[in-house]
Amino acid sequence: MSVEVGGYVLNAVLAPYIAALLVLLLHRAPAPVVAWTGVAGLAVSAFSSVVALVLVGPEGAEPFTVYWLPSFNVAFSLRADFLALAMGALVAVLSLIIGIYSVEYIGSWGAPRYWFFFCFFVGSMQTLVYANDLYTLLVGWEGTGLASYALISFYHDDRETDWVGDPGRRALGVPMWSPPTHSGIRAITFTKFADAAMLVAIGFIHAVVGTTLMDVLEPEAGGFERVLGAAQAAGALLPFLFAFYVGALAKSAQMPFHEWLVTAMTGPAPVSALIHAATMVKAGVYYALRFTPWLVSAAVATGLAAQLGAFLDALLWLVLITAFALATMALVARELKLILAYSTASQLSYMFAAVFAASLYALASQQLEAAQLGVYSGFAHLVSHAVFKAALFLAAGALIHAVHSRYITDMGGLAGSMPLTFLATLMAGLSLAAVPPFSGWWSKDAVVYVLKLAGPHYAALALVTAFLTAAYTTRMITYVFSEKPLGRRAHGHEPGWLMKGAYLALGLASLALGAAWYWAVEPALAEGFGVHPKLDPLGLAIGTLAASGGAVVGASYLAGLRPWTLIERSAVLRTLHGFLYDRWYVNAAIYRALVYPGATLAQLLRSAVEAAVDRFYHISVPRAAVETGLAARSLHQGSLPAYVAYMLLGLLTALVVAAYAGGWP
Repeated sequence: MSVEVGGYVLNAVLAPYIAALLVLLLHRAPAPVVAWTGVAGLAVSAFSSVVALVLVGPEGAEPFTVYWLPSFNVAFSLRADFLALAMGALVAVLSLIIGIYSVEYIGSWGAPRYWFFFCFFVGSMQTLVYANDLYTLLVGWEGTGLASYALISFYHDDRETDWVGDPGRRALGVPMWSPPTHSGIRAITFTKFADAAMLVAIGFIHAVVGTTLMDVLEPEAGGFERVLGAAQAAGALLPFLFAFYVGALAKSAQMPFHEWLVTAMTGPAPVSALIHAATMVKAGVYYALRFTPWLVSAAVATGLAAQLGAFLDALLWLVLITAFALATMALVARELKLILAYSTASQLSYMFAAVFAASLYALASQQLEAAQLGVYSGFAHLVSHAVFKAALFLAAGALIHAVHSRYITDMGGLAGSMPLTFLATLMAGLSLAAVPPFSGWWSKDAVVYVLKLAGPHYAALALVTAFLTAAYTTRMITYVFSEKPLGRRAHGHEPGWLMKGAYLALGLASLALGAAWYWAVEPALAEGFGVHPKLDPLGLAIGTLAASGGAVVGASYLAGLRPWTLIERSAVLRTLHGFLYDRWYVNAAIYRALVYPGATLAQLLRSAVEAAVDRFYHISVPRAAVETGLAARSLHQGSLPAYVAYMLLGLLTALVVAAYAGGWP
């Protein structure tokens, strides 16, 4: 990497960290000073990331590496290939926009704490993205987890207005509501168990190849060939693959790990946009895009294509089922940010599906370059989703603040009083629903095309999910902005320009990306990833029909066709509605199978340990002290011959010890 490019990449990583440090030092300064200090750091990171991408372009550059444990081949190394540069620029620019929105949204309450963790989060994400070795990646990975915990539980007073779920509602006896502090604990618990397995996989890689530098893991270097061969020889190929991927699946909220994501809505709206749109939840997808093609190449070279193919097929079904399940949950959800959270996990599944399906096709056809097509498709949808979902979350923050309720059933008729918010939500929502010509239409078709290569049944399930996506998106927009609100008439007002300008710009970007997709966006991504994607007119047509059909179903609300009237009349439909509303009972099953038994066992162990410790400290130790004192007292009876004998015995002992120690002349 040239000094110039290396400097820009290093600035992109370090600037948010420096801003976080300055926020700490300025914590007693007025809130605007603290806020704009954070924004300045984000601006430097965004500028540096974009300049690095422009300077290097699709061809990439050599890594920037500094060894900090040379004897263990452990280095701080930054990568500057197209995937890292494009992802870094996307993260930095969107973080800057969300940061500008936050200046108005957060105000003064908790500002230093908010901006410290916000900037620390962005720095950690940039570390993860640009990392060229697995330990550097792990530092960024865990940094994002720590910051997300702090930001999800930002409202540490557990104010009920920022809960997720209906207070008092239970499923199988398990509470289905979550205050902010509980949501933060859930987030860090769900992800850290998976991260522990990921750490084991990284340790195994280091043990086999002697380093964690990604240069050694690339197909040309053959590092993954040695790793897969060693795992197979040890009879641990499947456990290694599971450990290697489970952290990514948890980070990007695939079942059953999606449960941390849906309750993470307790954080401020810009935190939801930051975590659930552009950054943290994309980390797992980025990880899969980075390493899966390398694993495919290694599996073919080592004769393990069938084993890897079976594993990736299982992952493909998992992510497609996640996409479908979360879309069905969004169909009946009432909380605005919760609908968007379900949607995020569902759309992340599309990105995973692209790379897994392309890799399956590459393994089956022995056309290894086909795996790179999955990287193109997955990243294309990642970019599209990051833009329109950030717009939706930021707009949701303005709507919830205006109406003083997180429920869409308390909204309605807001198009007139919040026209710019309506326009931004509509443009971003149409992109989510994959309506032409918005960016989501193009990127989702790219994913479906790759799924068709792996098998038509995969594409069919993705199209069904696309239908549901369009339906719940239209339902959401109709509830919030329709002139026929379900409940009381909501009175809204537009926020200031720092807030509405941010999500309006992102909504317009969803349209602009779609308009320029065929002529500019797709060629740039295709050149960067070295692929030649094909336009699939039939797929575009079928996808459009799915989106249109879903939109028609959602728009039935406008016509006064209220589905809940049918649900109320049917016991079967009421049961199905409850099943979907209570998140397929996954949360309840986790608590019943793991959390509650674990808590009971912990309580029993605590009682047993406390009893043992209590006996030791309050009975055994005092008794031993008393008995030792009595024994010592019995030796001291005031007898001179006894004291002379003790002295001679001590002298003899010292002579023996000195002789054995080599101190005797």
